[in-house]
Amino acid sequence: MILYDLAGVFTKIQFCATFLINSFLILLTLCYIKEVFGAYKRMVIYFAALGMIFSGLEVTARPYTHNYKASLLFFSVTTLNLPREVICLMISLWGGCWIVIVSFIAVQFVYRYLCLFKAQKIKKFEGVRSIFWLIYPMLPGVCYTVAMNFLCAADDYADDYVRGLVSERYSMEISNLPRFPMLPYAADGSLRWKSLVYLPICIFLIGIHYIIIIYCCLRMHFSMKKELAKFSTQNQKLQRQFFHALIVQTLGPTIFLVIPASPILVLPLLAPMFGFDIDLQTGNLFAFVGFYPPFDSIAFMIIVKEYVKVIKKHVLCGLGTDNQVSAVEAFTQNVQS
Repeated sequence: MILYDLAGVFTKIQFCATFLINSFLILLTLCYIKEVFGAYKRMVIYFAALGMIFSGLEVTARPYTHNYKASLLFFSVTTLNLPREVICLMISLWGGCWIVIVSFIAVQFVYRYLCLFKAQKIKKFEGVRSIFWLIYPMLPGVCYTVAMNFLCAADDYADDYVRGLVSERYSMEISNLPRFPMLPYAADGSLRWKSLVYLPICIFLIGIHYIIIIYCCLRMHFSMKKELAKFSTQNQKLQRQFFHALIVQTLGPTIFLVIPASPILVLPLLAPMFGFDIDLQTGNLFAFVGFYPPFDSIAFMIIVKEYVKVIKKHVLCGLGTDNQVSAVEAFTQNVQS
């Protein structure tokens, strides 16, 4: 089986898992969970829905990448009978969606930071103002999508550079392929500025939000004991659970999104400098990307104890299996200890 077809099978499995698990998380948060409320409740639901959108775009648009010499070809292997322009928009939206995910994690860290250090400012996340915090993460995603469509649009030189590759490896005609070729160097070695500018934009959009995440994380980590003294014992436990959940939510996109994407983006710049003759189907790494949404939701429900209690009460107990309940409880205690 062709590797990108195998990756497509993983993508479909991951989409089904994401849809079921994230829908379950949203249902629990809306109907059963009492300790997650207000602005944070909306954030949890928004984030779970965002994971479903991300996974849905991946399974329909089927984004894929191939690093070839000094180029990166970002294209679609979807079988949907849609206009090429529509599919190009879909794969660029998929890329923008994971920028939105990182941005929204930064927003959640800011919210959790304010809960601990400046509780009076939490009102800025309530009421009509909460709309801003839900819309803001979309802005970096829109910037990324626009940048990709403008800076990485196909041209004759880039198409000719990868035409033989696409024909030989994928049995496709380059002109019919929904694609974004990134080729930072021209034939004479001069720089192609549009492709070159694209990479710093990606680094900035991701980096600025990771700086916010790291700053808030370190401040909360080193000052949490002092700040939590202002809360009740029960609230202290809850705040710690939310903080640990955010840490895991940061690890998720870092492991499944940022780390796989980094070498893919950097190789076109480094390959000519070091004389590397690159020919890699790097889109196979996307098979790991789809694990992020279900990983995030499962981790969140394990770390925040109320979810475990609700699941044991309304799901496992309903199945009448005491051994399963005890096993889940023991596993959860081990994870949280």
